[in-house]
Amino acid sequence: MHMQSKLTASYVAIGLICCLTVVFIARDIIRSDFRDYVLREEFSLFRADLADYAARYGGLDRAMHMAPFSTFAAPTDPTRRWQGQPFRFLVMDRAGVVLFPADGYKAGETVSGEVLATAKPVTVDGKVVALAAHTGLERMVAEDAAFLGMADASLAVGTAVAAALAVLLGLALGWRQSGPLKEVIRSLRARCGMEGEDACMTVPADEDLAELAEAYNAMREEAARCRFEMNELSVLDPQTNLYNRRHFDEQARQFFESAKRYEQPMSIVMGDLDHFRVLNETFSREVGDMVLEKVAELIVANTRKSDVVARYGGEEFVVLFTHTARDKAAIACENIRRAVEEYPWGEFHSDLKVTISMGLADNADTDSAASMVARADQYLSAAKAGGRNQLAGAE
Repeated sequence: MHMQSKLTASYVAIGLICCLTVVFIARDIIRSDFRDYVLREEFSLFRADLADYAARYGGLDRAMHMAPFSTFAAPTDPTRRWQGQPFRFLVMDRAGVVLFPADGYKAGETVSGEVLATAKPVTVDGKVVALAAHTGLERMVAEDAAFLGMADASLAVGTAVAAALAVLLGLALGWRQSGPLKEVIRSLRARCGMEGEDACMTVPADEDLAELAEAYNAMREEAARCRFEMNELSVLDPQTNLYNRRHFDEQARQFFESAKRYEQPMSIVMGDLDHFRVLNETFSREVGDMVLEKVAELIVANTRKSDVVARYGGEEFVVLFTHTARDKAAIACENIRRAVEEYPWGEFHSDLKVTISMGLADNADTDSAASMVARADQYLSAAKAGGRNQLAGAE
């Protein structure tokens, strides 16, 4: 095999191995992080349901005598992966005596100190009524599998592109690296039989190998950056740092089912900046981007940490007010509308004025979170038709 072919094969092999290593590591990290997220969410929902179970019957001991926990928390919610038998959560009292068995433990048995140390408290009105610990593996639902499938597809595309680049880079570097060596060989052959100083030849330092190392480092950094951005973009809007539409819709479905199950109120408001297209055309898109970012800050400042704030698309914003009836949510909406209207927009441009129209809906007489969003959007259209810079649906 010629030297150029050997160099090319080596560079291509190194490039492909690096690409595959990065991709497999990134895939494992993504799946590991996602499974950790699913586990935390699952465990949190279980503890919340167990606390509601104890609260409804005035204590866990009494609740266990009144109705089985499996009957109280019937598996009607597909997002609650913990539901179904056998339970994968071990419930015990503060002394470590098993109340709800799992993972080989029996009721009345005392768990080890190691298990007890990992248990989390279940509280009702600030009092610890039980301890819960996770056992077993999480169960993926269809949405989880779809998300991981999309992640794998993205990684596959990235792998194909990276592999193609590695092949091209190997060919180019093999050709470039073999050139100086071939020239040295030709020179040495031309000097065969010579004696003295003319027989010696100093080979200059070749910087191409150093450049190749830098190229691979840049590739690894790019792979890490892409992984980070993919994780961030899966739930966040990159411009405003609010949640994106996909994450909001997922959260809205979960909160709606919980509110329906426990007969709690919730409200959703849809907001749209008035005449935003004209604003962009008049003051430039740069000013428009600054307005979007500032409005996002104002909305967050006038909502609670428990509320879900998202950019729904373009100049549309949406807020889910958890455990909040329409009249209470209307007060928060009015605060947001007034904060946008009264902000000193002159710092962006002396002639700039910004207002927002909003539509508010609650979960009364609705059968899904999607229908709440649709109703809020209808009220938003009514607010625009009524003159803008107002809240519709508060009645």
